Amino acid sequence: MKGVVLAAGLGSRLNPLTATRPKHLLPIAGKPILEHIIVALKEAGVEEIGVVVHYFKKKIAELLGSGEKYGVKITYIEQGGVKGTAHAIMAAKNYVGSEIFVVVYGDVTARASVIREALKLHEEVGAAATMVSVEVEDPWNYGVLSIDENGLLVRVVEKPKRGEEPSNLINAGIYVLDGSKVFQQIERTPISPRGEIEFTDTLQLLVNRDEKVAVLRTSREWWFDIGRPWDLLDANKALLKELAEREGWMGGVKVDASAKIEDEVELVPPVVIGRGCVVKRRSVIGPNTVLCDGVTVGVNCKIENTIILSRSNIGNSCKISHSIVGGDCVVESDVEFRSWNPDGSNIFMTIKGVRVDSGRKKMGSVVGDYSFIGRGAVIAPGTSIFPWSVVPRRMLVFSDVHYAP
Repeated sequence: MKGVVLAAGLGSRLNPLTATRPKHLLPIAGKPILEHIIVALKEAGVEEIGVVVHYFKKKIAELLGSGEKYGVKITYIEQGGVKGTAHAIMAAKNYVGSEIFVVVYGDVTARASVIREALKLHEEVGAAATMVSVEVEDPWNYGVLSIDENGLLVRVVEKPKRGEEPSNLINAGIYVLDGSKVFQQIERTPISPRGEIEFTDTLQLLVNRDEKVAVLRTSREWWFDIGRPWDLLDANKALLKELAEREGWMGGVKVDASAKIEDEVELVPPVVIGRGCVVKRRSVIGPNTVLCDGVTVGVNCKIENTIILSRSNIGNSCKISHSIVGGDCVVESDVEFRSWNPDGSNIFMTIKGVRVDSGRKKMGSVVGDYSFIGRGAVIAPGTSIFPWSVVPRRMLVFSDVHYAP
């Protein structure tokens, strides 16, 4: 059986992190999202995987290679522009043919046990398509699934009014599909008002033709849609806890053998310290924190609920909370990333030019790659610092920072 992973999109809501990489390569619990998906497919018995690519496709290929290191065979499929999820699946038609195959969106978390359950349900029902759903408390913010008494899809209701949603089930972005039936309907799928060919519209065409579209119901604790910076932090926190328990990390901490942890350092679990990292004396790292490969942290720092990408250098006496720091950044000493408002109100961030309520009382900053933050700077919560930016020393930063050559 073959799998298809959709990894062609850029992920502009995750800017400034995606200015220099696709969102699928952002790390959760120390490994890129795509790597977690490939491992889940492998564990579910899917060993031939087509990865649909477009933006930053060379970076994706550099990470995954031929798939040999994961025990799978990877084929790269160029989407030829990002024109919707159905268009992306259609790009894999020649790869999968008329076979039954698995599809996973490249920006969601996946679990092998869930994929196996979906495959089992697909066979039992004799479905043209099987979709994984998750139960959520706020379905009105999503496309909501209406299902019949047999657990088959009736329709997808996009963002219904609160209280009018047909269920609490939403699309998890994981499917089992019958190529002999699905591709015919993709060809008939019209362009949506967003200008894309949406796979949910394809599913509706299947339903309208009396084809069975089965819905696997699951609870949400395993699933995250990595669309915004706080989603990445939430997924990181959840997966760190899960991996620490499942893999039996000593004291809830995973430190690479090549890392150097000096005396008087406190690691508050769960924590991951990557290859070649250096953490200097009296610093406190964690909880829910990942230092990716080659990160250096100076003396007397406090870093919590944070992801720091590879090769960044954090100076002495820095405080970083609920933040994401890109790769190859320099943060000089005595810098503070604040993560709360004095009045206790929710943190807002600018996402694609629009101020968005994160729904969180704590949310720090997002720093793009290759940025420099000078000594003594204080960064307000909800701030984005774009790649190659320079924040002067002792600067109080209350709005987003864009690179100015």
